[in-house]
Amino acid sequence: MPPTNKSGGFSNLFKIGLINGYGFFMNNTFLEINKRRFLVKQALGILALGLLLIFGGCFSTKSSSSLSFNKTPSYYTTHIRRVLLLPFEYTTDREAVIDEVTDAFVVELRKINNFEVVVPAGGKTSLFSAQDVWVKGSINSDSVLTLRNKYDVDAIIFGNITHYRPYEPMILGVKVGMISTDTGEIVWSADGVFDSNENEVAELVKQYFENTHQKSSLYGWKLILLSMRRYSQFVANQLTETIRD
Repeated sequence: MPPTNKSGGFSNLFKIGLINGYGFFMNNTFLEINKRRFLVKQALGILALGLLLIFGGCFSTKSSSSLSFNKTPSYYTTHIRRVLLLPFEYTTDREAVIDEVTDAFVVELRKINNFEVVVPAGGKTSLFSAQDVWVKGSINSDSVLTLRNKYDVDAIIFGNITHYRPYEPMILGVKVGMISTDTGEIVWSADGVFDSNENEVAELVKQYFENTHQKSSLYGWKLILLSMRRYSQFVANQLTETIRD
């Protein structure tokens, strides 16, 4: 499988746009003031990203046949103490799949211990989802600000499940991004498709097993391939490890 193309999905940080929301009247004056500040900071963030691209500024990046990720320079200067993780999106309405993958990311994000992870009350039935903050390649500033004020968070993590096969050879693909609620910039994004039939992925599963499981397991590292819940945990681990400072 060729390296993931970072020009699509959340990984393309240079397609971030401003939602056409200036004409909307909001009854909450405080929220409107914060929205204007947010949009100004977002615009400055986009300008800074453009200048970095033009003049050779570098990003923390990595790419392999199964995983690619980006962290912007502002990730390292943004104080992130609380992060809201939204339920992942999936092309079909299968809540069991969504819960399985989302729960795996909750566990792995909390293991990193860089910030507090909170989830919306009500899970998938909550008012907000990934579709509410990311609309056709643009960030919905209204939704981001509402979530920031409701949950007192510095960033929002959202994503979608791109590939899903729960039987051998298992495949799980996920795209995920983190939005700063202060600037509206996507400060971290990761994109991975993990096909257990590929030798590189099998090696990653072995390493993950060695680091996280009892070596005396009857099935050894293949234990991960017997359950999509375990495989989802493995994939979540691979993507969230790219957040570590």
